[in-house]
Amino acid sequence: MAKLRLNHLLLGLLIISAEISSGQQAKREFRASVVKIDITPDEPKMLLGYAARKSTGIHDRIYHRIVAMDDGIKQFFLVSTDICIMSPSEYDHVAGLLRQQLGVEPENFWWTLTHTHSAPEVGVPGLPEVFMGERYKHDVDTAYTSLVKQSLINGIREARNKLVKAKLGVGWGFSQANINRRAIDVDGKASLGLNPDGAVDRKIGLIRLDKEDGSPIALIANYAIHGTVLGQDHTEISGDAPGIVSEYVEQKIGAPLLFINGAAGNLAPIYSVYPNPRSGHLSQFRVLLGDKILSANKEIVSSGSDIRLISGSLTIESPRKPGLSWPKDLGSYSRTTASGENMVLLPARFLKINEDVAIWSLPVELFCEISNEIRDQSPFPFTFFFGYTNGWLGYLPTEKEWPHGGYEVDRVSPYTPAIEKHLKESVIAYLKGEMKSLQVSRVDSNSQPELVSSEADGLLRLSARKGKAIGPDIKYMPEWNAFGWFTASDRVEWDADIKTEGLYNVELEWSVSDQEAGKEFLMEAGNQKLTGTIDKSGSWETFKTKSLGSIKLKSGIQKIVFRSNKHFEKGALLDLRELRLKLVSNP
Repeated sequence: MAKLRLNHLLLGLLIISAEISSGQQAKREFRASVVKIDITPDEPKMLLGYAARKSTGIHDRIYHRIVAMDDGIKQFFLVSTDICIMSPSEYDHVAGLLRQQLGVEPENFWWTLTHTHSAPEVGVPGLPEVFMGERYKHDVDTAYTSLVKQSLINGIREARNKLVKAKLGVGWGFSQANINRRAIDVDGKASLGLNPDGAVDRKIGLIRLDKEDGSPIALIANYAIHGTVLGQDHTEISGDAPGIVSEYVEQKIGAPLLFINGAAGNLAPIYSVYPNPRSGHLSQFRVLLGDKILSANKEIVSSGSDIRLISGSLTIESPRKPGLSWPKDLGSYSRTTASGENMVLLPARFLKINEDVAIWSLPVELFCEISNEIRDQSPFPFTFFFGYTNGWLGYLPTEKEWPHGGYEVDRVSPYTPAIEKHLKESVIAYLKGEMKSLQVSRVDSNSQPELVSSEADGLLRLSARKGKAIGPDIKYMPEWNAFGWFTASDRVEWDADIKTEGLYNVELEWSVSDQEAGKEFLMEAGNQKLTGTIDKSGSWETFKTKSLGSIKLKSGIQKIVFRSNKHFEKGALLDLRELRLKLVSNP
């Protein structure tokens, strides 16, 4: 890294100081904000959650609720939206726009859904069209989908601009507003109903964000319950129990509540699928759940401003149910092995807050027994599961439920009984291993190497944060999301999962001063090599993107290396932010 860059950082007091070189970190402040956006449509819309039906009015309004958290290095955005489910490809599209427009990495953008069955459809059907194609004979409502997506992006931009100094506290609550819905008959077969003897999770996980003066910014409540108080015959738009509870709590505390659904795959509200709000006792959930959230909130007596955030991700691979077809828009969530077995690629996300809180999420309707067991084995005293996050890839039951069959197992799950074992082993190992070992006091000054897989559009992003830096001088610079101090003796390595063999165009995002430009680089993948020179970008602070050429890649997991092609005595090769590989042609 050139001396000019270091001087600029020191003078600008941007993020870090020269103290980092001696192992000390500059003082950072924690900030947070919240935004609430009405997304209630003005005209009738097709509702999602039961058989195809169109709305006939509005019972209560639906919203995006968006929390932003910033620990001084990382910004994290959590969205709770009052809709039922959406395809992961819709999440991928918004995540791509956020990365392009605002520089938000997908790992730091979680889009959760409350799972109300009385809200409009958003985007393409995705996997539900495979399971229940008879419900999707109509066209996709592109106008409403665009409204939902654009308002979310605008909300994140607004939340980023509203960040204020904040404190964070956590706690637990308890509510008996839910019940197991897997009714088992004498023949051992399951059907949708109520099962008071079945497994349940009645814990409420709470995260509260306060301003410096103690006044609330937002409350996050994590509870497992299907949004099905209102049934098929009810055709007015509604947030169902999660929406009613959120509005009630907001009136009491004077700040937005983000309702985050949990492992509700086999959990129903105690009043379920009624034809109207009165017969379903919808308003009583203000007492059954809302008052329990308020009581638990009062018990959060300790909050602090010294907050550090660490996000992570993990892809869990498990066999796909035999004979099940797969939507084209979800190509990046499945692969076929060399032996011809179809696999589901299930993306898990993780967020660690200091050393006490671990949150993990999946785009599924998880059975509560799995979440309960993972929470019990977690090394973190506060372990929360966020369901319905970043899309929907079906129901994920326990292995023992397969013989009982029923709707969740027979009709709307793309997995086999092996999924429970694969999921628990992967998540528990990640929580006990990588998440626990990463110390918040040092992680942000280093990259976080991990296996990189192609995105939905086939693009492979080799970001600096996901690469492994090797050498005497190279450093990861979190404030620039790039590797700097990149000398002739340094290199970066990525482990990449190449889905398709072929010719890939390579783009580089980099910066370099005019004085240091012109040095030769080498990119290697197996026995394939790509060489060239590092062009001027204008300054160390100016990042540009250009095509470097093409390279042939074989399918499978392989190592990709970027380094200097020739030795040089002084100076730096470049600041490397990302390599992007796009498939050009197949063999």
